[in-house]
Amino acid sequence: IIYIGTHGDKGAEMADIILPGAAYTEQDGHFTNLEGKIQKAFKASYPPGEAMEDWKIVNDLSALLKRKKLYNSKEELIDSMMNYIKLNKKDKNNKITETEFLSEKILIDPIDYYYSNAIARSSNTMSECRSEKLKIKSTGTDG
Repeated sequence: IIYIGTHGDKGAEMADIILPGAAYTEQDGHFTNLEGKIQKAFKASYPPGEAMEDWKIVNDLSALLKRKKLYNSKEELIDSMMNYIKLNKKDKNNKITETEFLSEKILIDPIDYYYSNAIARSSNTMSECRSEKLKIKSTGTDG
């Protein structure tokens, strides 16, 4: 098992190899928003020490294991990703005209906001906030 990450979170303890990756704030990337549109996110800072962007780590692993890099540059990776999206784009005119609703209740587990990701779980401040929130008794008006 190979763990690529920033804060040694879940999964790192069972990994055979741990590789220092860049946090999401330390690498450019793309994500899909709630409208299904692709947006670009820009890094706010650079990764510390020998940490690298995820795509570079995977590319270097491929070069080591298969003796061939997957991409020659980040631009080539992005072009490949955008080409894949264009090839697999759904027809916008193919809309669902009828929806069947279920009569079952939908249960949503509460989100532990202060521990919702690896960076938050490793933060002393977020741990303190979580402890304070757990001390508050539920009044029935909290949603």
